This record gives sequence, C-alpha cells and structure tokens, in this order.
Amino acid sequence: MTLKGKALRVVVDGSNFATEGRSVPSWAQLNEAIEAFKIEFPKAEVIVVVDASFEHRIAASERPAFNESLNKGDVTTPPAGAVGRGDGFILTIAARIDGVILSNDSFQEFHTEYRWLFDEGRLIGGKPIRGVGWIFTPRLPVRAAKTQLPAKKLAVALPGGVKPSVGTTLTPVKAAKKAPKLPVKKAEPKPAKKVAKKAEAKPAKKIAKAAKKATPKVEEAPVVMRRGRQPVNPETEFALFRAAYRIGQRVEGEVIAFTSHGAVIKVSLKGAKVMECYAPTASLAKPAPARARDVLKRGDIKNFKLVSVDGERRIAELSLP
Repeated sequence: MTLKGKALRVVVDGSNFATEGRSVPSWAQLNEAIEAFKIEFPKAEVIVVVDASFEHRIAASERPAFNESLNKGDVTTPPAGAVGRGDGFILTIAARIDGVILSNDSFQEFHTEYRWLFDEGRLIGGKPIRGVGWIFTPRLPVRAAKTQLPAKKLAVALPGGVKPSVGTTLTPVKAAKKAPKLPVKKAEPKPAKKVAKKAEAKPAKKIAKAAKKATPKVEEAPVVMRRGRQPVNPETEFALFRAAYRIGQRVEGEVIAFTSHGAVIKVSLKGAKVMECYAPTASLAKPAPARARDVLKRGDIKNFKLVSVDGERRIAELSLP
C-alpha cells in the first residue's frame, strides 16, 4: 500500500523523532525530519506533539525558536496530568481524526485499547541516512513478547467405552492410578482444656517475635524509580543541584539502584543533602549495553556528564563520558 500522493492527516511523535539516533532531543533535527516528510508527502496535514518536558531537554540555544513555534500553534504538548502522557495524547488525536502516526515507537502499552495501530498504513517510521537524508517507510508496531506454555493433554477413561460428551465428568487416568483409596482415620478431638492451656503457655513475646520474623522486610524503591510525572527530588535539593552544575559539566555520583532502562545515581550536595539522578542505558557506552548492570555496579562512585535537566519532574539525566 502506497501513501504517497494521498491527502494524509499525520500526527508526529516529535519527542521520538527529535531523539532518533541521539541521547538528547534536538529541535533542529525534528524540524529537518518534518520538512523532509512534507517534501515526500506534499499533501499531508501535519500535527506535531512533543512531551511536556521537551523544552527543558533541548539545548538552551534552541529554546527561543521552540517557544515561538509553540506560541504559534505549530507544535503542541499534552495537558498537565494527561493519562498516558505524550503517547496517550498522540493516540487520542490520531483516533479522533482517523490519522496516521509518524513515529518509531510501538506504543506497546496501548495495543489493547488502540487495535487499529496494526492496520496497514496507520504507522510510518523514519530514520536519517548519512549521505541520503531522511527515509520514511510504513511499519507495524512490535508486539510485546509473551511466554506461551504448552497445554497438557490429559488421558481420560470412561466405564464401558462410552464416548464423552458435553457435560460428562472426566476422570484423569494418571490421577486415578496415583491416588489409591486409603482408609481415613478420624482424628480424636482434643479436650478443650488442654488446647487452652497450650495457648496460654506460649509467651506473648515469642508470638510477637515469630510474627516479626515471618514478615518480609520491604525496601522502598528510590524515588526516581516511581512511576508518574510527579517530581522526583525536593525543591531545595533540585535548586542546589541546578546552582552547582551546568549542562555538560562533570558530576560525581554513586550508583545506588538499577531500573529496566538505566541506573539511579546519587549526587551529594552541600549541607549533607543528596539529589537522585538518572543514567539511561543508552548513555553508558557505545554501543549501548544490554543492561546498566553490565557497565556499573551498585556502590560505584564515578564521574558522570550532565546531559539534561527536567524541571517538571525535578530530575537530571547523566551519561558516562
């Protein structure tokens, strides 16, 4: 199915295309991608959506141009507290206008709700090729991997060779062989007085100690690993961090935890205060390791590079130089 020459209504996943092949989004790269797309699809009507934190993640020199486009309505961001954040907002718009989505994301957490993502022509991907330019191509979302367990077949037996039908009670052969009938001994009831005496004999301290032992200790996850758009660090610590470091500077931090896509780094500040930062796996080495644990160990103290700061969530992104 070719989409060229058609009057398409396209919703651009701006944050995705601005970060394609990069660890930090670029407003200039996003504009190049949109211009190239309009040249290849001249009849397309384009709606550009970026994350709410996009302004704080791009270079400071690009922010005036971005804000100008934002004020003109050439680009939009999801409203504060939007369910599903940027991805959910993009899918809602595309569903409303029956449009095409320009993104390299697969939106896996939304596959059940938006089944039309798998319809031909509803998703277009793109990449910049050195010496060639941007290449756009229709794509299908990558489904989330599911573990399929083989179903066990049970042999059944019916008396007299009768064929089973709907409603027939079937007896598993193996279970029947392995479970011979045994005489059941009835337990003699203990006198109520003896039971009461045993209960009284157990000291209250021992009961409390046993209950405490049985209760597993649950460690609270670092704040950076909690879901949602709520701020990660307190305002005081975040302000101290912003005052002490600038984008591109070296930051000494300690590895305190790992997530599925990176590591949590603790940075010590003045007055015995600390700031929790995040180092994505893609920013730890080239090529990126499969897991952050392959490069870092809990307790490691290393010099990181400050890549970006998210003022909305009060968190900073770090990388290994």
